[in-house]
Amino acid sequence: MRPTVLEASTYDFISSLPDESLQHILSFMTTREAIQTCVLSTRWRHIWKSVQRLKIKASEFTSKMGFVNFMDNLVLHRGCVPLDSLCMNTLYQYGSVSLNHHNANTWVGYALRSNVRELHIREHYSEYFDLDHSSFKSSHLKILRLCYVCISDLFIEKLFSGCPALQDLVMVDCCVYATRFSSTSLKNLTFTSHSPDNGDSVHDDYKDLVIDTPSLVSLHLEYLPFLAPCLVNVSSVAKAYIRLDDMSFPCFDTKYNILSGLSNVTKLKLLNEEYDDEDEDEDEDDSFRSRQNEVLKRDLWRCQSFNNLKKLSVYDWCVDVDLSVLIYLLRCSPIIEKFTLHLGMIEGLAWEQWMSYQQEETPDLSFSCERLKKVKIICAQDDKRVPAIVNAILANANSLPEIVGSALGLGQMYEHGPLISD
Repeated sequence: MRPTVLEASTYDFISSLPDESLQHILSFMTTREAIQTCVLSTRWRHIWKSVQRLKIKASEFTSKMGFVNFMDNLVLHRGCVPLDSLCMNTLYQYGSVSLNHHNANTWVGYALRSNVRELHIREHYSEYFDLDHSSFKSSHLKILRLCYVCISDLFIEKLFSGCPALQDLVMVDCCVYATRFSSTSLKNLTFTSHSPDNGDSVHDDYKDLVIDTPSLVSLHLEYLPFLAPCLVNVSSVAKAYIRLDDMSFPCFDTKYNILSGLSNVTKLKLLNEEYDDEDEDEDEDDSFRSRQNEVLKRDLWRCQSFNNLKKLSVYDWCVDVDLSVLIYLLRCSPIIEKFTLHLGMIEGLAWEQWMSYQQEETPDLSFSCERLKKVKIICAQDDKRVPAIVNAILANANSLPEIVGSALGLGQMYEHGPLISD
């Protein structure tokens, strides 16, 4: 017998769905919203307990005690149902509830005992989340993403030894005291800005940042003052983004493996920190940059080839008056397809040397990049280095590549040499 129009209009079609479908629907809600569905009917009373993706937002609560009570009860009543992911975060706003509490590591431990695969912790900007290493023993954890978390040397050591399946580690704006990352399972590592909001640096003296990760595929290092990247065993890296800080290296004659450690990379961005503060000491800033440039050049000369490199983006550490470093870099990249060069402002002594340079002997500027399709040069207006760079590239190109030069802030472009407007 077919239902009447009234019966059809009042029938609870959603509740008639199988448990798996209801759990999937609830997984798109925050965990607090999902739990509130238990009052809909007896059919919904326990559905939330089987949801395997928990989204905890401390900002949904008006008091710290209310948030803590909610989390304690969640752990108590959910039981030992397996977890796929746990995401705990709060917002950066006045009066926002922090994740930090002496019970917080108990909640993290519960997730790890529930075989969680992904764990995300994002504290707000007024304090760091204190993460205890003792809970991190899991053969299931694959992804760990941390923001505004305090991370010790011991934590990193225990993390890699206690979580042998860990593949992704992301640390953004964290207070990281660890300087050695050694893992055979890690595939993706992101480590950016360990002195957030331009505050005091975590380290007050130069240290080596040792990356020893033979399975690593993607590496992202950015804004890490007093930490000099030392890539020990990263030959599997295919994609690397490294933005050096002006205070990365302690002296001119320091030897580090950065470029020489990335022999199999296919996409590489090696940039430096940009300062816009007019009050900075220009002489001190030039000294830091000169030190950084010399370290990178010395490292480059130890490289033989980047046989897999297709996309390269660098700043002007490789642009000397005779262009020998830049040409060597391109010569080592035989299958490069896209090359981006960031030219910073050149002033003072460096500018005088460039303008007064007289070539005594013709250097070998030959290289072969048969697949080079596009060159982009980002520079200030009327940068006198650009024509020499463009001519060197065109003289060695098998086929004419597209050469685009963006004048900073002026919306102008170089295309095959002459300056034209957009």
